[in-house]
Amino acid sequence: MTMDAAAASIDQGKQELSAGDSGTSSLKDRIARDLGQRILAGTYAQHEVLPTEAELCVIYGASRTALRDALLTLSAKGLIEARKRAGTRVRVSSEWNRLDAQVLEWMRDIEPDLDFVRGLIEARLVIEPAAAQLAAMMATSGDLAVIEAAYEAMRIAPEDDLAACLDADVRFHTAILRASRNPVFANLGNMLAAALSFSFRLTTSATANYQQTLSAHGDVLEAIRLRRVDDAHDQMKALIGIASNDLLAVARKGRRAQMPTRLDDPDR
Repeated sequence: MTMDAAAASIDQGKQELSAGDSGTSSLKDRIARDLGQRILAGTYAQHEVLPTEAELCVIYGASRTALRDALLTLSAKGLIEARKRAGTRVRVSSEWNRLDAQVLEWMRDIEPDLDFVRGLIEARLVIEPAAAQLAAMMATSGDLAVIEAAYEAMRIAPEDDLAACLDADVRFHTAILRASRNPVFANLGNMLAAALSFSFRLTTSATANYQQTLSAHGDVLEAIRLRRVDDAHDQMKALIGIASNDLLAVARKGRRAQMPTRLDDPDR
């Protein structure tokens, strides 16, 4: 970004920071959020050198201490790197820690990166059917009760209450990961809760027929409850396939280029 472009961002940057949650977050947190969102959205492109510290201090009306703390936050999340005499540069996107809960929170408020969400779904197509299969073999009565409670919460949640639907949906999937009794899957459930919430926020809002989605969750629950191992695998794969179709609906609204109808289609 040129100096002129940086100067043009001064008022916008200050307005966005003053409009933020100043009562609950520090200036350095708000700077990190704004810069992070600009990087994630491509305003600052990959490999691009950020404005100098002096320029950023003017843009955000911040001290060097607050700014440097914000840059350290971004560096720890893999978004930027500082080099002597070369400035602070945006790192390539493959090095960004987009599974970081704070980064996912930032991504929620900008135009969705459907390539990233597609990557989440592709990963889920590998992990979650296998977890459901293990859950059908290993789940205890307590595990089943947690999965059933999450499904019931989904069933009774009003369709227009997105927060309640998302919360129950995330609890359903993380409960199955834990019910697999595989410690790696269980830890993935903890780590991916924010990522799942981010993904569901897009796909649930795009779902044309929520009842179809709800029915698919019920099929997964029933297969696990009845210890139908292969069926649990297949039903979970089918459930995640619905999410891939929902992403296509998002793409058709013009946010990004169209995506394959089914992520598990061998002909794509």
